[in-house]
Amino acid sequence: MRVFSIILADDEPNILYGMQKGIDWESLGFSVVGTAQNGKEVLDMMDEFHPDLVISDIKMPFMDGLELAKNIHENYMNTNVILFSGWDDFTYARLAISYGVSEYVMKPIDYEEMQRLLIKMYQELEKEYNEKINRVRLENAYTQSLPLLRQQFFSRLMTEVMEEKECRRQIKNLKLDLSDQVYSVIAVKVGKEGKKDILSELSMKETLKEALEKIAHVHEFGMGDKEVFLLGGSKRYEIGKITRSIQETAVMIQRIFGARISCGISNSGENLKDMPALYAQAAEALDYNLVLPEESYTYYNDIMPQQEEEDWNSQVEMIGKSITYCTEEELKKQVGDLIAWLHKGHYNLNEYQIVILEISFSVARFYKKYQITSDAEFAGSKKMAVKILSLSTGEELDHWLLNYCLLIRSLIQKKQIDNNVVLAENAMKIVEKKFRNPELSVESICGELHVSTSYFSKIFKQETGGTFINYLISRRMEEAKKLLLQTDYKSQTIGAMVGYPEPNYFSYVFKKNCGISPVKYRKSVQSDT
Repeated sequence: MRVFSIILADDEPNILYGMQKGIDWESLGFSVVGTAQNGKEVLDMMDEFHPDLVISDIKMPFMDGLELAKNIHENYMNTNVILFSGWDDFTYARLAISYGVSEYVMKPIDYEEMQRLLIKMYQELEKEYNEKINRVRLENAYTQSLPLLRQQFFSRLMTEVMEEKECRRQIKNLKLDLSDQVYSVIAVKVGKEGKKDILSELSMKETLKEALEKIAHVHEFGMGDKEVFLLGGSKRYEIGKITRSIQETAVMIQRIFGARISCGISNSGENLKDMPALYAQAAEALDYNLVLPEESYTYYNDIMPQQEEEDWNSQVEMIGKSITYCTEEELKKQVGDLIAWLHKGHYNLNEYQIVILEISFSVARFYKKYQITSDAEFAGSKKMAVKILSLSTGEELDHWLLNYCLLIRSLIQKKQIDNNVVLAENAMKIVEKKFRNPELSVESICGELHVSTSYFSKIFKQETGGTFINYLISRRMEEAKKLLLQTDYKSQTIGAMVGYPEPNYFSYVFKKNCGISPVKYRKSVQSDT
């Protein structure tokens, strides 16, 4: 029996406890992964749990059920919502429907009614999941895929600049709609672990296509071992909408199929003649993403521009991309493959010295972004031209290149660890400086540090053992306790001083984290002294 995850939300602790403990969730096919007393708490848990269902009261402090439903509808497309309300108001019901709420139920609701509702919800969720893996649906989708002529056309469109007259003629003959004003290209690969059969792979691609169709016109076709999605629209897309759709789809695919998708996203272009350049960008971004096992996408603007150099440069670039995480043995194999390829060039000694020197400088240039420049770290690399030109055999040159790459690997991986520590420390410094600002958040911190929220959250928790939100709350509570004991300021004034301008929310957060209200805390400590 498939088990679906639930988050329960109600501002009344007794009701929340009764829902959690009074219903045999397991027998109904559900698992309660979290509880909350307001909408803000639910949103804080969404990225961690990605629940199948949220059951919430409408009337809650700080963020009510309707605002919560709106947020979920816009940002978490795989989550269903059930709202309970004590208000028989058509306006509420209409808003709930517009926010994609699955059920709008009037209070009070008894146990039997609740059980019937959950059984119905389970059946709907089960149907939704089964549709994604249903063999009949997949076979129909497979037989109705784009015909060969369309495939050939899109392949040409992505790889060569077609004459406009011919391009328009083929578009008309093939009954394609390519009249959008702006285009972007996404190149996708499905991880090998997910390729159990062709129908499962097709289902994953269909799931991603359905998500992208919510934000753009989508044309899907294959290019070698990649699946390509051509996105069209009337204006340039916010990259955040595209990446959010990919992230949510990646979570669903991982959950259903146990597979990973890798995506490369191009910039935007306005003409069909831009397609070869956009496809090249997407393919390059995809190649970069394939060596990042924890990321589902790479945006072309986020990677370093690559320059075309000698034929060996592509192999050096691949070494450069994997050197940040590969093992010593894996790097030895890559460098060995490069050396074997170089040997096929039949260079004389002087030519081979120059090639090894150029490769070494290429590797050094690639890692300037890690700021590894000191003589101690590079072990004399500033004099490597003299060293390389002093070597008198190909074997000595090969040995030098391998040792140099192993040194760079060691330094880069150490630097990454150091950078993670610095990132966490810089975030804590910003908190110390700005924790009184109510606008301080993960997003604002990441804006200052120029990193993505997902990467920052992972590194901060890895380095500190806790989430950034908990660290920020802890610092604010520490300052609030200090002010409560050392000043006569009212609780609401102290709340505003530590980043909580809303008095009720400050009291709520203080009590949740300290066990008692701010007023009782002040009295209890004063009475003890």
